[in-house]
Amino acid sequence: MVKNKRVIIENVLTVTMNEKNEIDEFTIIIEGEKISSLYKTGAGHTIKKKKNDYIIEGKHRIAIPGLFNGHVHSDITLARGLGDGLTLYEQDNDSFVSRKKWFRNELDREARYHSKLLQYVEAIKGGTTFLCDVPFWHYGDDLPGPFKRTGIKGAVVLDYRKDFLSGVEVEKEAYYDTAINLKENGYIPIVEGPAEETYDIKLLEKLMRRAEELDTFIQMHLAETTWRVKIIEKRFGKRPVMFLNDEGFLNRRVIGSHGVYLNDEEIGIIKDTGARIINCPTAEMKISDGIAPVVKLLRQSVPTGIGTDGALWNDSADMFSEMKSLMLLQRVTYGASSIDAYSCLYSATLGSARVFGLDHELGSIETGKRACIALIDFNKPHLVPVYNGKMSNVLQTIISCVRASDVDTVLVDGKIIVERGRLNTVDENELLHKCQEMGINRFRDLDFNA
Repeated sequence: MVKNKRVIIENVLTVTMNEKNEIDEFTIIIEGEKISSLYKTGAGHTIKKKKNDYIIEGKHRIAIPGLFNGHVHSDITLARGLGDGLTLYEQDNDSFVSRKKWFRNELDREARYHSKLLQYVEAIKGGTTFLCDVPFWHYGDDLPGPFKRTGIKGAVVLDYRKDFLSGVEVEKEAYYDTAINLKENGYIPIVEGPAEETYDIKLLEKLMRRAEELDTFIQMHLAETTWRVKIIEKRFGKRPVMFLNDEGFLNRRVIGSHGVYLNDEEIGIIKDTGARIINCPTAEMKISDGIAPVVKLLRQSVPTGIGTDGALWNDSADMFSEMKSLMLLQRVTYGASSIDAYSCLYSATLGSARVFGLDHELGSIETGKRACIALIDFNKPHLVPVYNGKMSNVLQTIISCVRASDVDTVLVDGKIIVERGRLNTVDENELLHKCQEMGINRFRDLDFNA
Protein backbone atom coordinates (compact mmCIF):
# COMPACT_ATOMS: atom_id res chain seq x y z
CA MET A 1 0.00 0.00 0.00
CA VAL A 2 1.39 3.39 -0.99
CA LYS A 3 1.60 5.82 1.93
CA ASN A 4 3.66 8.73 3.18
CA LYS A 5 4.14 9.93 -0.39
CA ARG A 6 2.48 12.60 -2.45
CA VAL A 7 0.09 10.94 -4.89
CA ILE A 8 -0.54 12.63 -8.22
CA ILE A 9 -3.33 11.48 -10.53
CA GLU A 10 -2.41 13.07 -13.85
CA ASN A 11 -4.83 14.32 -16.49
CA VAL A 12 -7.83 12.26 -15.44
CA LEU A 13 -11.38 12.89 -16.57
CA THR A 14 -12.92 13.91 -13.25
CA VAL A 15 -16.51 14.05 -12.06
CA THR A 16 -15.99 16.45 -9.18
CA MET A 17 -19.54 16.62 -7.73
CA ASN A 18 -18.59 20.14 -6.59
CA GLU A 19 -21.00 23.09 -6.48
CA LYS A 20 -20.35 23.86 -10.16
CA ASN A 21 -20.88 20.20 -11.10
CA GLU A 22 -17.62 20.35 -13.01
CA ILE A 23 -16.66 17.46 -15.25
CA ASP A 24 -13.31 18.03 -16.85
CA GLU A 25 -9.77 16.74 -17.12
CA PHE A 26 -7.83 17.50 -13.95
CA THR A 27 -4.59 16.63 -12.25
CA ILE A 28 -5.34 15.71 -8.64
CA ILE A 29 -2.60 16.13 -6.04
CA ILE A 30 -2.98 14.28 -2.75
CA GLU A 31 -0.86 14.90 0.30
CA GLY A 32 -1.48 12.79 3.36
CA GLU A 33 -5.20 12.09 3.75
CA LYS A 34 -6.43 15.06 1.74
CA ILE A 35 -6.62 16.53 -1.73
CA SER A 36 -4.14 19.40 -1.63
CA SER A 37 -4.57 20.72 -5.18
CA LEU A 38 -6.77 20.28 -8.21
CA TYR A 39 -5.51 21.67 -11.53
CA LYS A 40 -7.49 21.73 -14.74
CA THR A 41 -5.52 20.27 -17.63
CA GLY A 42 -4.39 22.92 -20.09
CA ALA A 43 -4.96 25.81 -17.68
CA GLY A 44 -1.26 26.65 -17.59
CA HIS A 45 -0.35 25.24 -14.18
CA THR A 46 3.13 23.81 -13.84
CA ILE A 47 3.40 21.01 -11.31
CA LYS A 48 6.84 20.58 -9.83
CA LYS A 49 7.24 16.89 -9.27
CA LYS A 50 9.24 15.51 -6.38
CA LYS A 51 11.45 12.46 -6.25
CA ASN A 52 9.08 10.43 -4.11
CA ASP A 53 5.85 11.41 -5.87
CA TYR A 54 3.69 8.47 -6.79
CA ILE A 55 2.22 9.08 -10.25
CA ILE A 56 -1.03 7.56 -11.48
CA GLU A 57 -1.68 8.02 -15.19
CA GLY A 58 -5.22 9.20 -15.82
CA LYS A 59 -5.53 8.16 -19.46
CA HIS A 60 -8.66 6.11 -20.17
CA ARG A 61 -9.86 6.63 -16.62
CA ILE A 62 -12.69 8.50 -14.92
CA ALA A 63 -12.21 9.75 -11.36
CA ILE A 64 -15.29 9.85 -9.17
CA PRO A 65 -15.70 10.43 -5.42
CA GLY A 66 -15.56 7.22 -3.42
CA LEU A 67 -19.02 5.69 -3.21
CA PHE A 68 -21.12 5.30 -0.05
CA ASN A 69 -23.06 2.13 0.69
CA GLY A 70 -25.50 3.52 3.23
CA HIS A 71 -27.12 0.30 4.47
CA VAL A 72 -25.68 -3.22 4.43
CA HIS A 73 -25.97 -6.26 6.70
CA SER A 74 -22.48 -7.63 6.14
CA ASP A 75 -22.45 -10.40 8.74
CA ILE A 76 -24.84 -12.49 6.62
CA THR A 77 -22.82 -12.39 3.37
CA LEU A 78 -21.99 -16.12 3.45
CA ALA A 79 -25.76 -16.78 3.19
CA ARG A 80 -25.69 -15.25 -0.29
CA GLY A 81 -28.46 -16.62 -2.50
CA LEU A 82 -30.60 -18.05 0.31
CA GLY A 83 -34.10 -16.84 1.02
CA ASP A 84 -34.70 -16.10 -2.65
CA GLY A 85 -38.28 -15.68 -3.79
CA LEU A 86 -39.51 -14.65 -0.35
CA THR A 87 -40.93 -11.36 0.80
CA LEU A 88 -39.55 -9.81 3.97
CA TYR A 89 -42.71 -10.82 5.82
CA GLU A 90 -42.24 -14.44 4.75
CA GLN A 91 -38.58 -14.38 5.73
CA ASP A 92 -39.53 -12.96 9.12
CA ASN A 93 -42.46 -15.21 9.92
CA ASP A 94 -42.83 -18.51 8.12
CA SER A 95 -40.06 -19.73 5.88
CA PHE A 96 -36.79 -21.60 5.72
CA VAL A 97 -35.08 -18.37 6.82
CA SER A 98 -37.19 -17.89 9.95
CA ARG A 99 -37.09 -21.60 10.82
CA LYS A 100 -33.29 -21.48 10.65
CA LYS A 101 -33.36 -18.35 12.84
CA TRP A 102 -31.63 -16.31 10.16
CA PHE A 103 -28.84 -18.91 10.07
CA ARG A 104 -27.71 -18.01 13.57
CA ASN A 105 -26.13 -21.44 14.09
CA GLU A 106 -24.48 -21.62 10.68
CA LEU A 107 -23.17 -18.06 10.95
CA ASP A 108 -21.08 -18.44 14.08
CA ARG A 109 -18.62 -15.75 15.14
CA GLU A 110 -15.92 -16.92 12.72
CA ALA A 111 -18.35 -17.07 9.81
CA ARG A 112 -19.72 -13.61 10.57
CA TYR A 113 -16.23 -12.15 10.69
CA HIS A 114 -15.36 -13.63 7.31
CA SER A 115 -18.75 -12.53 5.97
CA LYS A 116 -17.79 -8.99 6.89
CA LEU A 117 -14.35 -9.24 5.29
CA LEU A 118 -15.88 -10.66 2.11
CA GLN A 119 -18.50 -7.90 1.94
CA TYR A 120 -15.94 -5.16 2.61
CA VAL A 121 -13.54 -6.52 -0.02
CA GLU A 122 -16.31 -6.72 -2.61
CA ALA A 123 -17.38 -3.19 -1.74
CA ILE A 124 -13.99 -1.52 -1.84
CA LYS A 125 -12.95 -3.25 -5.06
CA GLY A 126 -16.13 -1.80 -6.58
CA GLY A 127 -15.27 1.78 -5.63
CA THR A 128 -17.06 1.97 -2.28
CA THR A 129 -14.94 3.80 0.28
CA PHE A 130 -17.55 4.19 3.05
CA LEU A 131 -20.19 1.73 4.17
CA CYS A 132 -22.72 1.69 6.97
CA ASP A 133 -22.80 -1.79 8.44
CA VAL A 134 -25.91 -3.01 10.26
CA PRO A 135 -24.97 -6.22 12.12
CA PHE A 136 -27.63 -8.66 13.24
CA TRP A 137 -25.68 -9.62 16.31
CA HIS A 138 -23.72 -7.62 18.90
CA TYR A 139 -19.94 -7.94 18.61
CA GLY A 140 -18.17 -5.81 21.17
CA ASP A 141 -14.55 -4.79 20.69
CA ASP A 142 -13.81 -6.61 17.42
CA LEU A 143 -16.05 -4.44 15.18
CA PRO A 144 -13.19 -2.21 13.93
CA GLY A 145 -11.19 -5.26 12.79
CA PRO A 146 -12.62 -5.82 9.28
CA PHE A 147 -12.53 -2.08 8.59
CA LYS A 148 -8.87 -1.90 9.54
CA ARG A 149 -7.90 -5.01 7.59
CA THR A 150 -9.51 -3.86 4.35
CA GLY A 151 -8.92 -0.10 4.66
CA ILE A 152 -12.54 0.90 4.07
CA LYS A 153 -14.15 3.63 6.17
CA GLY A 154 -17.60 3.59 7.65
CA ALA A 155 -20.18 3.39 10.37
CA VAL A 156 -21.66 0.58 12.45
CA VAL A 157 -25.27 0.52 13.60
CA LEU A 158 -25.29 -0.95 17.11
CA ASP A 159 -28.32 -3.00 18.07
CA TYR A 160 -29.52 -2.48 21.62
CA ARG A 161 -30.04 -6.26 21.85
CA LYS A 162 -27.41 -9.00 22.14
CA ASP A 163 -29.50 -11.08 19.79
CA PHE A 164 -32.40 -9.58 17.89
CA LEU A 165 -34.21 -12.94 18.04
CA SER A 166 -34.16 -13.17 21.83
CA GLY A 167 -34.65 -9.48 22.55
CA VAL A 168 -32.16 -9.58 25.44
CA GLU A 169 -30.63 -6.12 25.71
CA VAL A 170 -26.94 -5.29 25.83
CA GLU A 171 -25.86 -3.82 29.16
CA LYS A 172 -25.65 -0.04 28.85
CA GLU A 173 -21.99 0.13 29.91
CA ALA A 174 -20.96 -2.51 27.39
CA TYR A 175 -22.98 -0.73 24.69
CA TYR A 176 -21.25 2.57 25.34
CA ASP A 177 -17.82 0.88 25.49
CA THR A 178 -18.42 -0.58 22.03
CA ALA A 179 -19.57 2.76 20.63
CA ILE A 180 -16.62 4.65 22.09
CA ASN A 181 -14.18 2.01 20.81
CA LEU A 182 -15.54 2.50 17.29
CA LYS A 183 -15.28 6.26 17.56
CA GLU A 184 -11.72 6.13 18.89
CA ASN A 185 -10.75 3.96 15.91
CA GLY A 186 -12.16 6.48 13.43
CA TYR A 187 -15.54 4.89 12.70
CA ILE A 188 -19.04 6.19 13.39
CA PRO A 189 -21.17 4.37 15.96
CA ILE A 190 -24.88 4.69 15.19
CA VAL A 191 -27.70 3.69 17.51
CA GLU A 192 -30.05 1.04 16.14
CA GLY A 193 -33.73 1.82 16.54
CA PRO A 194 -36.50 -0.79 16.73
CA ALA A 195 -38.30 -2.16 13.71
CA GLU A 196 -41.76 -0.71 13.20
CA GLU A 197 -43.53 -3.77 14.57
CA THR A 198 -41.76 -3.23 17.91
CA TYR A 199 -42.13 0.55 18.26
CA ASP A 200 -42.42 1.49 21.92
CA ILE A 201 -42.41 5.08 23.18
CA LYS A 202 -40.22 4.45 26.22
CA LEU A 203 -37.74 2.41 24.17
CA LEU A 204 -37.60 5.11 21.49
CA GLU A 205 -36.94 7.76 24.14
CA LYS A 206 -34.15 5.68 25.69
CA LEU A 207 -32.46 5.07 22.37
CA MET A 208 -32.69 8.72 21.38
CA ARG A 209 -30.97 9.66 24.65
CA ARG A 210 -28.17 7.29 23.70
CA ALA A 211 -27.81 8.94 20.32
CA GLU A 212 -27.69 12.35 21.98
CA GLU A 213 -25.16 11.26 24.60
CA LEU A 214 -22.95 9.70 21.94
CA ASP A 215 -23.58 12.68 19.63
CA THR A 216 -24.50 10.44 16.74
CA PHE A 217 -27.42 9.20 14.62
CA ILE A 218 -30.16 6.69 15.23
CA GLN A 219 -31.00 4.42 12.30
CA MET A 220 -34.35 2.69 12.09
CA HIS A 221 -36.47 1.03 9.45
CA LEU A 222 -39.13 3.52 8.39
CA ALA A 223 -42.21 3.01 6.21
CA GLU A 224 -40.50 0.03 4.62
CA THR A 225 -43.46 -2.24 3.85
CA THR A 226 -47.24 -2.03 3.71
CA TRP A 227 -47.63 -4.55 6.52
CA ARG A 228 -45.33 -2.58 8.81
CA VAL A 229 -47.20 0.64 8.08
CA LYS A 230 -50.47 -1.13 8.90
CA ILE A 231 -49.09 -2.36 12.23
CA ILE A 232 -48.37 1.23 13.31
CA GLU A 233 -51.74 2.45 12.06
CA LYS A 234 -53.51 -0.27 14.02
CA ARG A 235 -51.54 0.31 17.25
CA PHE A 236 -51.34 4.10 17.25
CA GLY A 237 -53.96 5.25 14.74
CA LYS A 238 -51.29 6.99 12.66
CA ARG A 239 -48.77 6.23 9.95
CA PRO A 240 -45.14 5.78 11.11
CA VAL A 241 -43.85 9.26 10.21
CA MET A 242 -46.85 10.93 11.80
CA PHE A 243 -46.50 8.86 14.96
CA LEU A 244 -42.78 9.58 15.33
CA ASN A 245 -43.27 13.28 14.62
CA ASP A 246 -46.14 13.64 17.09
CA GLU A 247 -43.98 11.99 19.75
CA GLY A 248 -41.24 14.55 19.06
CA PHE A 249 -38.91 11.82 17.87
CA LEU A 250 -38.08 12.96 14.34
CA ASN A 251 -35.03 15.22 14.11
CA ARG A 252 -31.70 15.53 12.31
CA ARG A 253 -30.33 12.45 14.11
CA VAL A 254 -32.86 10.07 12.56
CA ILE A 255 -31.83 8.04 9.52
CA GLY A 256 -34.84 6.22 8.13
CA SER A 257 -33.97 3.04 6.26
CA HIS A 258 -35.88 2.27 3.04
CA GLY A 259 -38.64 4.94 3.24
CA VAL A 260 -40.69 3.17 0.60
CA TYR A 261 -44.19 4.23 1.70
CA LEU A 262 -43.90 7.97 2.25
CA ASN A 263 -46.63 10.33 1.07
CA ASP A 264 -46.13 14.00 0.21
CA GLU A 265 -47.11 15.24 3.66
CA GLU A 266 -44.66 12.85 5.31
CA ILE A 267 -41.87 13.92 2.99
CA GLY A 268 -42.55 17.50 4.06
CA ILE A 269 -42.32 16.48 7.72
CA ILE A 270 -39.05 14.66 7.12
CA LYS A 271 -37.66 17.75 5.42
CA ASP A 272 -38.81 20.10 8.18
CA THR A 273 -37.42 17.93 10.99
CA GLY A 274 -34.04 17.37 9.33
CA ALA A 275 -34.42 13.58 9.23
CA ARG A 276 -32.82 11.68 6.39
CA ILE A 277 -33.41 8.56 4.28
CA ILE A 278 -31.33 5.66 2.95
CA ASN A 279 -33.09 3.65 0.25
CA CYS A 280 -32.07 0.24 -1.14
CA PRO A 281 -33.55 0.07 -4.66
CA THR A 282 -32.41 -3.44 -5.65
CA ALA A 283 -33.48 -4.98 -2.35
CA GLU A 284 -36.87 -3.28 -2.58
CA MET A 285 -37.34 -4.98 -5.94
CA LYS A 286 -35.98 -8.38 -4.93
CA ILE A 287 -38.25 -8.82 -1.90
CA SER A 288 -41.14 -6.91 -3.50
CA ASP A 289 -41.19 -4.07 -0.99
CA GLY A 290 -42.13 -1.37 -3.48
CA ILE A 291 -40.69 1.78 -5.00
CA ALA A 292 -39.61 4.64 -2.75
CA PRO A 293 -40.38 8.25 -3.82
CA VAL A 294 -36.69 9.13 -4.10
CA VAL A 295 -37.43 11.68 -6.82
CA LYS A 296 -39.70 13.58 -4.42
CA LEU A 297 -37.19 13.33 -1.57
CA LEU A 298 -34.46 14.80 -3.76
CA ARG A 299 -36.72 17.58 -5.02
CA GLN A 300 -37.41 18.54 -1.40
CA SER A 301 -33.65 18.49 -0.64
CA VAL A 302 -34.10 15.76 1.97
CA PRO A 303 -30.66 14.21 2.65
CA THR A 304 -31.04 10.98 0.71
CA GLY A 305 -28.60 8.16 0.04
CA ILE A 306 -28.69 4.59 -1.18
CA GLY A 307 -27.37 1.22 -0.06
CA THR A 308 -27.37 -2.40 -1.15
CA ASP A 309 -28.83 -4.06 1.97
CA GLY A 310 -27.56 -7.57 2.79
CA ALA A 311 -27.00 -10.77 0.87
CA LEU A 312 -30.49 -12.20 1.52
CA TRP A 313 -32.08 -9.17 -0.11
CA ASN A 314 -29.67 -8.23 -2.86
CA ASP A 315 -26.81 -10.76 -3.23
CA SER A 316 -24.47 -8.01 -4.42
CA ALA A 317 -22.55 -5.00 -3.10
CA ASP A 318 -22.22 -3.39 -6.55
CA MET A 319 -23.10 0.27 -6.05
CA PHE A 320 -23.06 0.94 -9.79
CA SER A 321 -25.82 -1.61 -10.18
CA GLU A 322 -27.60 0.10 -7.29
CA MET A 323 -27.41 3.51 -8.98
CA LYS A 324 -28.77 2.04 -12.21
CA SER A 325 -31.61 0.36 -10.32
CA LEU A 326 -32.43 3.67 -8.69
CA MET A 327 -32.60 5.39 -12.06
CA LEU A 328 -34.75 2.73 -13.71
CA LEU A 329 -37.20 2.37 -10.82
CA GLN A 330 -37.75 6.11 -10.55
CA ARG A 331 -38.18 6.51 -14.30
CA VAL A 332 -40.65 3.66 -14.70
CA THR A 333 -42.68 5.19 -11.85
CA TYR A 334 -42.36 8.95 -12.37
CA GLY A 335 -41.35 9.32 -16.02
CA ALA A 336 -38.28 9.09 -18.24
CA SER A 337 -37.07 12.56 -17.31
CA SER A 338 -37.89 12.36 -13.60
CA ILE A 339 -34.35 11.63 -12.46
CA ASP A 340 -31.06 12.25 -14.23
CA ALA A 341 -27.75 10.44 -14.03
CA TYR A 342 -26.23 13.18 -11.88
CA SER A 343 -28.90 12.68 -9.19
CA CYS A 344 -28.20 8.94 -9.13
CA LEU A 345 -24.48 9.50 -8.65
CA TYR A 346 -25.24 12.23 -6.12
CA SER A 347 -27.26 9.74 -4.06
CA ALA A 348 -24.23 7.44 -3.79
CA THR A 349 -21.71 10.22 -3.11
CA LEU A 350 -22.49 13.70 -1.83
CA GLY A 351 -26.10 12.86 -0.96
CA SER A 352 -25.06 9.93 1.21
CA ALA A 353 -22.27 12.03 2.73
CA ARG A 354 -24.99 14.50 3.80
CA VAL A 355 -26.97 11.66 5.40
CA PHE A 356 -24.00 10.80 7.63
CA GLY A 357 -23.01 14.41 8.27
CA LEU A 358 -19.80 14.06 6.27
CA ASP A 359 -20.45 16.28 3.26
CA HIS A 360 -17.91 18.82 4.52
CA GLU A 361 -15.12 16.26 4.08
CA LEU A 362 -16.36 13.55 1.68
CA GLY A 363 -18.65 13.07 -1.30
CA SER A 364 -16.86 15.25 -3.85
CA ILE A 365 -13.41 15.74 -5.33
CA GLU A 366 -12.32 19.15 -4.08
CA THR A 367 -9.27 20.76 -2.53
CA GLY A 368 -9.24 20.20 1.22
CA LYS A 369 -11.50 17.16 1.20
CA ARG A 370 -10.38 13.69 2.19
CA ALA A 371 -8.90 11.81 -0.73
CA CYS A 372 -11.47 9.05 -1.15
CA ILE A 373 -11.50 8.49 -4.90
CA ALA A 374 -12.34 5.67 -7.31
CA LEU A 375 -10.85 5.45 -10.81
CA ILE A 376 -12.87 3.71 -13.50
CA ASP A 377 -11.09 2.12 -16.46
CA PHE A 378 -13.35 3.00 -19.38
CA ASN A 379 -11.18 1.50 -22.14
CA LYS A 380 -13.57 -1.41 -22.50
CA PRO A 381 -16.10 -2.48 -25.16
CA HIS A 382 -19.14 -1.82 -22.97
CA LEU A 383 -17.97 1.70 -22.06
CA VAL A 384 -16.36 3.24 -25.16
CA PRO A 385 -16.89 5.92 -26.42
CA VAL A 386 -16.62 8.32 -23.50
CA TYR A 387 -16.52 12.03 -24.31
CA ASN A 388 -16.97 15.35 -22.58
CA GLY A 389 -17.39 18.67 -24.36
CA LYS A 390 -20.42 20.60 -25.51
CA MET A 391 -22.03 17.19 -25.46
CA SER A 392 -21.07 14.79 -22.66
CA ASN A 393 -22.03 11.19 -22.00
CA VAL A 394 -19.85 10.73 -18.91
CA LEU A 395 -22.59 10.66 -16.27
CA GLN A 396 -24.88 8.50 -18.35
CA THR A 397 -22.04 6.04 -18.95
CA ILE A 398 -21.26 5.81 -15.24
CA ILE A 399 -24.86 5.09 -14.28
CA SER A 400 -25.99 2.95 -17.22
CA CYS A 401 -22.86 1.10 -18.30
CA VAL A 402 -20.17 0.91 -15.59
CA ARG A 403 -19.88 -2.20 -13.44
CA ALA A 404 -18.09 -2.64 -10.15
CA SER A 405 -15.44 -4.70 -11.96
CA ASP A 406 -14.52 -1.64 -14.06
CA VAL A 407 -13.03 0.07 -11.00
CA ASP A 408 -9.29 0.11 -11.47
CA THR A 409 -7.91 2.04 -8.50
CA VAL A 410 -9.34 3.09 -5.14
CA LEU A 411 -7.87 5.56 -2.66
CA VAL A 412 -9.13 5.91 0.89
CA ASP A 413 -7.84 8.91 2.80
CA GLY A 414 -4.95 9.14 0.37
CA LYS A 415 -3.89 5.49 0.67
CA ILE A 416 -4.03 3.36 -2.45
CA ILE A 417 -6.13 0.40 -1.36
CA VAL A 418 -6.87 -1.02 -4.80
CA GLU A 419 -4.32 -0.68 -7.59
CA ARG A 420 -4.89 -1.93 -11.12
CA GLY A 421 -7.69 -4.07 -9.74
CA ARG A 422 -5.50 -5.65 -7.09
CA LEU A 423 -6.33 -5.28 -3.41
CA ASN A 424 -3.33 -4.15 -1.39
CA THR A 425 -4.66 -4.83 2.11
CA VAL A 426 -6.03 -8.38 2.21
CA ASP A 427 -4.86 -11.63 0.62
CA GLU A 428 -7.89 -11.94 -1.61
CA ASN A 429 -7.22 -15.49 -2.81
CA GLU A 430 -6.83 -16.73 0.75
CA LEU A 431 -10.07 -14.98 1.78
CA LEU A 432 -12.03 -16.37 -1.17
CA HIS A 433 -10.76 -19.89 -0.51
CA LYS A 434 -11.73 -19.63 3.15
CA CYS A 435 -15.19 -18.20 2.44
CA GLN A 436 -15.90 -20.78 -0.26
CA GLU A 437 -14.96 -23.56 2.12
CA MET A 438 -17.02 -22.10 4.96
CA GLY A 439 -20.04 -21.58 2.72
CA ILE A 440 -19.99 -25.16 1.49
CA ASN A 441 -19.54 -26.61 4.96
CA ARG A 442 -22.31 -24.56 6.52
CA PHE A 443 -24.97 -24.33 3.83
CA ARG A 444 -24.67 -26.96 1.10
CA ASP A 445 -26.38 -29.75 3.04
CA LEU A 446 -29.02 -27.69 4.85
CA ASP A 447 -32.51 -29.15 4.60
CA PHE A 448 -34.72 -26.46 3.13
CA ASN A 449 -37.79 -28.10 4.66
CA ALA A 450 -36.34 -28.50 8.15
